[in-house]
Amino acid sequence: MSDKHLSTTALAKSLNKESKELFILLAQGGWINKLEGHWQLTEKGKFEGGIYINHPKYGEYIAWPDTVKNHPLLKLLPEAPLSATHLGQKWELPARLVNLILAERGLIKKYLHGWLITDKGAELGGQQHEAEQSGIPYVTWPESLLQENWVEIYLSQIHAKNCQSSFRSLDGHSVESQIQLRVDNWLYLAGIPHAHHYPIEVDNKILIADFYLPHQALCLESWADSKDKSIAQSIMEDLDKQKYYRDFPIAFVEIGDESVTQLDERLARELLKRGTAVY
Repeated sequence: MSDKHLSTTALAKSLNKESKELFILLAQGGWINKLEGHWQLTEKGKFEGGIYINHPKYGEYIAWPDTVKNHPLLKLLPEAPLSATHLGQKWELPARLVNLILAERGLIKKYLHGWLITDKGAELGGQQHEAEQSGIPYVTWPESLLQENWVEIYLSQIHAKNCQSSFRSLDGHSVESQIQLRVDNWLYLAGIPHAHHYPIEVDNKILIADFYLPHQALCLESWADSKDKSIAQSIMEDLDKQKYYRDFPIAFVEIGDESVTQLDERLARELLKRGTAVY
C-alpha cells in the first residue's frame, strides 16, 4: 500500500472527533452501511479509497487512506452530531452534567438507562441514537447548539470563575461562594431536593447546614478556596459545627475546592452510597 491507511476510529482521532460521529457521517454519505451488526464498505466507499484490513488480533476492519482527511465530506464534521461527551470537552464539563443541563432545558428526558430526545430537542437538530452493543439510547447534537443564547449563561453559572461576594444559583438560592454555587447548581440539575442554610437543632444549639438533603438525611458543608475571604473568616465556626456533627452524630459530607469534574464524581458517589443514583 503506497498510502498510509487508518481505521475509522484512528481517522476520527486524528481529526479530533469521536469515532461514532465519523461512522454516522460516513453512513449518511453512503460510504459504509451496517449489515448484520458489522460495518461494510459500499461501492462509493471503495471508490473513495476504503479497504478492508485483516488484523491478527482485531480481525477485519475498514481502513481509509490518510489523504481522505481532505475530502469535502469530512469538512462537514464540524456539523456532524456531537455527543454529550464531545459537548463536555468543549464546555469543560463531565458528560453526565451536560445531559443534566440538556434535560433541565427540556431538550432530552431520562429513560430507564440513557436519554430520549424531546420535541424541543428535535427542533434544535438533536438526533436519537442507540448504543451499538448495549442498546442504551443517547442523543447527539449539531454544532449550532453551541451558539444557543442560554449556553453562555449556564457555563458562567456552572464554572463560577468570576470573583463576587455572593452568587445566585440556577434555582434562585443566594449563596456565598463559588463552591456553594457549584454544589447548589449540581443538586438542582440532578433533581435532588435540597435546602440551603437549613437549621438543625443539636443539643439545644441551632446549626445552620450549608445544604441539607432531606431524602438522604445528609448535610453538605463546603470549604471555599483561600481567595474567598467571607468563608475564610468563618473557618472556626465551621470547625465547631463539624465537631457537633461528629459528636452526635449527624451524616455530613465535606466539599472542598473541587473542580466541576471532581464535584460531579464526588457527589454522585456519595448519593449512590445512600441509595440515590444520578445518571
